Amino acid sequence: MARPVVFVCGIVFQGSATSPRHTGFFQVGAPRGRMDGIKESCEGQSLTRLLGSNGHAAGRAAERVMVAIKIRAQRVWDGESGSSDQPVTIAVEGDRIRSIAREGRSAPADNDVIDLGDATILPGLVDMHTHLGINHQTGDIKAQMQNPPVRHILDGVSSLRLDLESGVTTAKLNGDREFYDVQMRNAIRDGVVPGPRLAVSGRGIKSSGCTGGVVATCIVDDPDAIERCVDQNLAAGADWIKLFSSGKVFGTLTDVLQPFYGFAELAVAASKAHAAGKRMSSHCFGGEAADACIRAGVDVIDHGWLLSDWHLEAMAKQGTWLCPTVGVLTHPEGVLGHLSHGPARDEAQRRIDEICEVARKALRSGVPLLVGTDAMHGGLAYELKTLQDLGGTPTTLLKAVTSNAAQALGLAGEIGVLRPGAVADLAVVRGNALQDVACAAEILLVMQAGRVVKEGEMQPQITQVAQI
Repeated sequence: MARPVVFVCGIVFQGSATSPRHTGFFQVGAPRGRMDGIKESCEGQSLTRLLGSNGHAAGRAAERVMVAIKIRAQRVWDGESGSSDQPVTIAVEGDRIRSIAREGRSAPADNDVIDLGDATILPGLVDMHTHLGINHQTGDIKAQMQNPPVRHILDGVSSLRLDLESGVTTAKLNGDREFYDVQMRNAIRDGVVPGPRLAVSGRGIKSSGCTGGVVATCIVDDPDAIERCVDQNLAAGADWIKLFSSGKVFGTLTDVLQPFYGFAELAVAASKAHAAGKRMSSHCFGGEAADACIRAGVDVIDHGWLLSDWHLEAMAKQGTWLCPTVGVLTHPEGVLGHLSHGPARDEAQRRIDEICEVARKALRSGVPLLVGTDAMHGGLAYELKTLQDLGGTPTTLLKAVTSNAAQALGLAGEIGVLRPGAVADLAVVRGNALQDVACAAEILLVMQAGRVVKEGEMQPQITQVAQI
């Protein structure tokens, strides 16, 4: 049953999504499972406790209660009309946004209002490139992929909770072993464990000669075998198909740009995925592999670190999404940080400098943009800041991590936006994220499908509890 929650805040970003909805492939509402009861007297209790733990009652009616929380800040931004000093009230009922209403230009003094000063309410963020059982921050992901099953899954539970608490309410997993990602998606959906709602790719597909893609466990070389792998993934419940058309990023340019799948292999996978109402992404750096991805109709190019100007122009014209994942290379605990000082690290730094220059061009090119961490769990704010430093505007990046992602996932208007009827996913960050996306690192509150899953320093006061 429904329990509205009202937020009043001074900054709101409302992403836009105008394309028709793609075939839905995973549940976007509140998780199924248990729901903690709400006591009639709420005074002195935390917001998380008042709204219940992650999960809803299945098969039984729950008491309909209104809990009104007021939050005040300095600015308003709705994603279309610009900024003003008018506060905004967001009413949440069940797992959906019920209404968004602007108040007067000056909010009256109210002892029951939590004044956050500079704060921005964003739609829940979407990490469009991550993995379950690996974390680049701990290094040696090849060894991590060999961990025993229980360790692999428990590491994933921990990482996904970290993602959720960083404001990521939805994430796309880009290949895992033994369909653990499918099982994890279902466990989160059913309220067994907390985490972002997941779109999953099942077993990543790569050739036997591919020099990268340690997360890929379906190793095949010819189109017929690729088609069988796609069928197996779809039968297991995969939401996306993921192929690796490039290998490793360090080494000679010739080696790095070597294609491991061509047009025939990519086309059969893309055709099969699209016929099933799914989409496909490819681990691809550039060169002939990028030529083949664009020609085959691959929906998302992951990384794209060495794309040419022609590739960027063709992707922009065709509407091929780019998810650049630069931060995994530059972060102190990322790829570069795990290399010892010496010639190999110096060479890697030169390659990363090349990659950053391509990213600068991509951010100016009009290519449809997505944002992903590549398993730098909890690090989406760092990725946003990295892309901002490379020339991305805050508005462009916020759309990439909200409404653009929703469109790529086939969930335009459902997630990634703040509008009546949309899923109530919210990330409240300190500061003005419309001026500096680094504000996303200071999370004050995370709501997923109408349930508060993270509170920062803010301690809201309950101002109203009423039956409705």
